[in-house]
Amino acid sequence: MDRLFDLHAHPSLKMYYLPYLTRTFHAAVGQERFWNPLNFQTRYANLKDSPVRAFCCAHYVIEPSFASKGIKQLGRALAWTLAPGYYNRLRKADPWTTLQGMIETLEDAVRNTNRWVIGRGKRLRVVKRFSELQQLTSDEIAVMHSLEGSHALGYRKPDQSKEAFWAQTQERLAWLKQRGIAMIGLSHFCDNEFAPQIDSTEIIPKVVNGRVIDVRDDQFYEMHRATWEWGDPQHLSEEFARECMRLGILLDLVHMQEHARWKVYDLCAEYDRPVVLSHNGLQHFFPHEYNLSDAEVLRIREVGGVIGLILSKRWLLSPEECHYSGGDGIADLVDQMRYVRDLTGDVAVLGIGTDFDGLTHPFTDCCKPDELGRIAYRMKRHFTPREIDDILYGNSHRVFEKGWR
Repeated sequence: MDRLFDLHAHPSLKMYYLPYLTRTFHAAVGQERFWNPLNFQTRYANLKDSPVRAFCCAHYVIEPSFASKGIKQLGRALAWTLAPGYYNRLRKADPWTTLQGMIETLEDAVRNTNRWVIGRGKRLRVVKRFSELQQLTSDEIAVMHSLEGSHALGYRKPDQSKEAFWAQTQERLAWLKQRGIAMIGLSHFCDNEFAPQIDSTEIIPKVVNGRVIDVRDDQFYEMHRATWEWGDPQHLSEEFARECMRLGILLDLVHMQEHARWKVYDLCAEYDRPVVLSHNGLQHFFPHEYNLSDAEVLRIREVGGVIGLILSKRWLLSPEECHYSGGDGIADLVDQMRYVRDLTGDVAVLGIGTDFDGLTHPFTDCCKPDELGRIAYRMKRHFTPREIDDILYGNSHRVFEKGWR
């Protein structure tokens, strides 16, 4: 395998929010095989020896409401004690200003990284339109701007009319298009003005009286499910989705409620645009609203979309399965690929979304980009070379060719 298209990674999240990471992919940090929010999986040392040919940098702006309310009392107390100034800035930061800063941070990081690449070493390249993705040379890795959570476009002010807020949103979407945003995830952890989110608090196993039970992993932070539905007159759901399609920005439906995802599938069919689910699992293996039902998989296949299977067992498998199966996850990932092929008759809907440098708990047998070749090796037992290339690169490339206009 010599190419992989990663639909979802978070280098700008780390470079923007962690003060010890400068604006460069060159970072000397520890590399553990367990969850550590302070490491840097997508650093250059891991990318240069990886099969990654292109990846979407999902700019995640920490929601002010998540910083002030989503983090639970113990976490807030620690934040006020250890880093009061930093924490206060998170609580009061303007999301739109932060997003602009993250975009600048990523582009500065690419420039700074390439200055220290010697000889024929791979270089990063910020790609702002699909034609530039087609022009990549063999020693370049494409870095594309994407956005996780439409809250980053801002919230409607109490004295602002719905019409004025929508005009502001249209201006900001046009600016993002001009800056090269390829894809927008409509929902994330907390409420926004455009799409209803699920409760993304993870479910984990806990042993009680010798029995494994499912519990919410909410000791330090928690999320909540939106109480409104797509089409609510106080929100701009359909207007936002249609404007993105008009501009040629792909829609990513991760973290969005299932009934709302179905509404977007119908819009995609109307506009003849594909859809992306950038880092998901399947309800067949873990019946959670975050994951996709068989009917959804078939519908995504119908509209020419792609599903980026996530590299986290917490979403790929039920908590009980996670408890008894250990930390390795490549075999489970391949099992889900095989299931989708059996369900749809081909591999056209399959892709990869690592969620590296997000809050995801990584596989112990594939926890950084230079280990992604292990997935292709395990796939050889069940897939043809063409199928492997389609899953790891070709399907996502096709979707961006048609949807990123």
